[in-house]
Amino acid sequence: MRYFIMSESLDKKIIGCNFPQVHRFTQGYDPEASNGLFSLYKYREDFPDYIPNLDGFMISSCTKLTDFISSSFSHRLRIMNERAKTILEQHHLGSYRFYPLVLYKGKVKYDYYLFNFISTYSDFVNYEKTSFQEYNIANGEKSEVFFVKSRADFLHKKSVIEHEKGISWGIWGSEIVMSKGFDQKLDFFVISLLDANIYVSERLKNSIESNGLTGWEFIPAMNLKIEE
Repeated sequence: MRYFIMSESLDKKIIGCNFPQVHRFTQGYDPEASNGLFSLYKYREDFPDYIPNLDGFMISSCTKLTDFISSSFSHRLRIMNERAKTILEQHHLGSYRFYPLVLYKGKVKYDYYLFNFISTYSDFVNYEKTSFQEYNIANGEKSEVFFVKSRADFLHKKSVIEHEKGISWGIWGSEIVMSKGFDQKLDFFVISLLDANIYVSERLKNSIESNGLTGWEFIPAMNLKIEE
């Protein structure tokens, strides 16, 4: 199975004048309410027992509506319309929820969904075969490639680097090798801990493209290998 890295479109011909497309709320919407958007942030390994109130997202008049909408709110929360939701639900997404979301453009409102997923597969990384680099998220500076002996060794080195160089520094996977236990039926996932990418299968990529869905783009995941 081939995998691809998903990114949000920056093409102004597709998304209009703003990236991200959504970066503000309507007047009166409180994202910090007990059932507001920000309440979802504390649920990293499970889902809330309530339906969040997501009626209050706004885009500017020069921003175009796409099937997938970029936002500035969270890497783990994705906005999409009914058409995109239907396509994704035909694939293996792991653990997820869709919540109704209302998007406003001026006084006109559009029905969208918030895709909330739980996905972390760092336990399935073969740490001995994976190559790493020290990485500064503030300026993009990287070290030479190196290897670790185990997950515990990786976590120790990560802790030392962050302590000595500051929180902007960490360790990222350079070429990531997933173990045989990794579920290759997954069509959408993140590894987390040592990698910030969102990966999609070739199946899902092809389905999105063949149906003409807009807002997401893909490049081959040359950094990812699966043990056979």
